[in-house]
Amino acid sequence: MAKFGVKMTATVALGAIAVATTATIAQAQSRVDWLHHGETITYNGYLLAEESVFASCDNDCADLDIFLYDAVSGELVASDTLVDAVPVVVSPYEGDFLIEVVMASCSLEPCETWTDSDAGF
Repeated sequence: MAKFGVKMTATVALGAIAVATTATIAQAQSRVDWLHHGETITYNGYLLAEESVFASCDNDCADLDIFLYDAVSGELVASDTLVDAVPVVVSPYEGDFLIEVVMASCSLEPCETWTDSDAGF
């Protein structure tokens, strides 16, 4: 009976490792929000070096901007303020960041936005 308990414990532990390993590979879901013209939303996220962070918005949105700040220093490290609805920034190094999405132009408020990254911050 003791052998069965040890074997069963090992099986459960290996299964948990397999699930944890699978979970790190899975991409997180996009953050979805509704923003009015001029409104912002900020997310915390851990990003890998050279990881792209991107946002998009619905058809009522003409301009969406994104800013990437170092979470420790507060320093702006990347931004995309082009007049378009699909901004992208790339993290210059691995670490904790603040990701600020700004609704620069929304014609029929509020506009729906989606924010995500290559690895799902």
